[in-house]
Amino acid sequence: MNLQEMMDMYYEDGLTRELAAARVCQDIVLKAIAIGPLNRNVTVKGGVVMRSLTNNNRRATRDIDLDFIHYSIEDESIRAFIEKLNCIPEIKLEIVGSIEELKHQDYHGKSIKVRITDNEGTSVESKIDIGVHKHLELEQEEYCFDVCMDDEGASLLKNSREQFVVEKLRALLIFGVNDKRYKDIYDVYYLKDYLNKEKFLQYIKLLIFDDAMMRENTMVDIVRRVENSFKDKHYLKLISTSRQRWFDDEIEVIAKGIVDFLKDL
Repeated sequence: MNLQEMMDMYYEDGLTRELAAARVCQDIVLKAIAIGPLNRNVTVKGGVVMRSLTNNNRRATRDIDLDFIHYSIEDESIRAFIEKLNCIPEIKLEIVGSIEELKHQDYHGKSIKVRITDNEGTSVESKIDIGVHKHLELEQEEYCFDVCMDDEGASLLKNSREQFVVEKLRALLIFGVNDKRYKDIYDVYYLKDYLNKEKFLQYIKLLIFDDAMMRENTMVDIVRRVENSFKDKHYLKLISTSRQRWFDDEIEVIAKGIVDFLKDL
């Protein structure tokens, strides 16, 4: 199956041409990491994981988010990493342009654009954001991603649901109504029903209570901060009208659901 056939398959499944191309890029990168020599040095996070967990095309994403584990994000190491992804027959991966510093909100890493070309000359491009998995005590989960080129999938490490929610909650606590990652609110609302409570509370302690940069020391502090953000009607309107919206429940229902979940912990 060549790149065009892969993209046509996703287009016929309801994705736009742009998202179909992005999904093919994601499948190839995930598969190449899985069968390559550095598969234990990478954990997958972000929208690729959320789309897979929800099986919802509305949560489709254009980029790929990775964290390296025991592997450097120096430019030469990143170039070597991409070179090692050239392990799928008749597919070539290469970095296009320069490796950029990535800084947004409380996240720092590197960003690269990757071009994928098949033996018929068809090319697609995707952006990969790369960070470092700093908290090694946060257990990464083995997960098999569906990919279009075979039925075996791509078995890789990914962030746990608990880590996902705590990191999104942490961003909301830091930035409040200035947090522009509106999709995080929908992600938290969806994931809250699939969490291990004990692990979730453990991760809250590690990433929020034990962080000297955070102001919150108790669950009461967290609930108060989140409630205050959700009392801002303008903020709720921005969330509900955002193009990042992928869940149909009313924003007031979503906000109440998140607050009630936190209160019940």
